[in-house]
Amino acid sequence: MNLLIEQKKNTPKVSGDSTNSILVIEGSSFPENVRKFYDPVNDWLDSIVKKTSTLNIDCKFYYMASSSVIAILKTLQYAERLYGNSNVSIKWRYEEDDDDIRKIGEDFSHLLGIEFEFIEEPEEG
Repeated sequence: MNLLIEQKKNTPKVSGDSTNSILVIEGSSFPENVRKFYDPVNDWLDSIVKKTSTLNIDCKFYYMASSSVIAILKTLQYAERLYGNSNVSIKWRYEEDDDDIRKIGEDFSHLLGIEFEFIEEPEEG
């Protein structure tokens, strides 16, 4: 089972590939109803956990509202509970000089007890 949520003005693109056990989230996140937006991601994690023993998560955010920060942390915590922190790999991409997004990733890494791979990328545009 794969997951695809197309990117919109206020929401990131989310794709889940169950065959390769990878979840990719990219874009800005400030949906009107953050729970409604991220619940399908958690449902997808539920659907694949019995098929895979590891999970790779690749995140690249340009902007995150505070409600999204909380929702994404909860989703990452849920993934960690399902797989165990030694079976979850997280790449945290951010645009160069975007200290805010990097700091969010650092905080998440500390809270989850998972070593993130931080990747600074050139600004798009």
